[in-house]
Amino acid sequence: MSQLTALILAAGYGSRISDVTTDPKSLLKINDKSLMDWHFEALKAVGIRNVVVVTGYKREVLESYLSKFRKDFDITFAINDDYRVKGNTYSFYYGLEKTEGDFLLFDADLIYDTNILSSFVQDASKNQILVGESSIDDIECAKAMIDKDGFVRMTIDKRAVTMEERQQLKFVGEAIGILKFSKSYRDDMYNACKSFLSEEENISKNWEHVMNEFLLNHNMNIHQAVSDRWVEIDNKEDLEKAKRLFE
Repeated sequence: MSQLTALILAAGYGSRISDVTTDPKSLLKINDKSLMDWHFEALKAVGIRNVVVVTGYKREVLESYLSKFRKDFDITFAINDDYRVKGNTYSFYYGLEKTEGDFLLFDADLIYDTNILSSFVQDASKNQILVGESSIDDIECAKAMIDKDGFVRMTIDKRAVTMEERQQLKFVGEAIGILKFSKSYRDDMYNACKSFLSEEENISKNWEHVMNEFLLNHNMNIHQAVSDRWVEIDNKEDLEKAKRLFE
């Protein structure tokens, strides 16, 4: 586990929760601790020291806040200064430039039980997507769809699953926003992002789009979360749910 790098995407503005905070979204407080506090506590508990954080919106505020973790972590910053135009595929790409070996990818707007992360990193599979319980009819969730061999071939976010997709693939839950990549898959993903971003129409797209292209010819296993104590915080309702779950 100590050889893994954690890559945290934290450049975005968080427009859907801007009525709650004007600080970077990853500094939202859940019962007196920011989301970043929760991330770094979990990383420390599982023995991960190398962390790459992609910053953008109010990056000076976030980078200053994270300086308190330097005594326990080797922290590197990647910067997406044009975060309002360049979607988080660019953030992913910039983060990959600072990442060399096996790594874990995190969306910053998550809170999760440490046991979930511990189980995930201890799983022997080097290329995996962490999946939690959800419904195929939940439009908002990132629905993980596997083929007959059990590999994820698509995630479907913020739209309904078509009948054709239901016939070809099996729904297994929600992709929480934590993934594991081996070094070779890291190299392939870096090249995939570079190619994807060479097309002007892809500049503002989120990394799930390039991930779906990647999944067509890369075998990613699933790891089922051992607990339902996790929340992706997109809006005020998610924030209140997180406060209740993590009292």
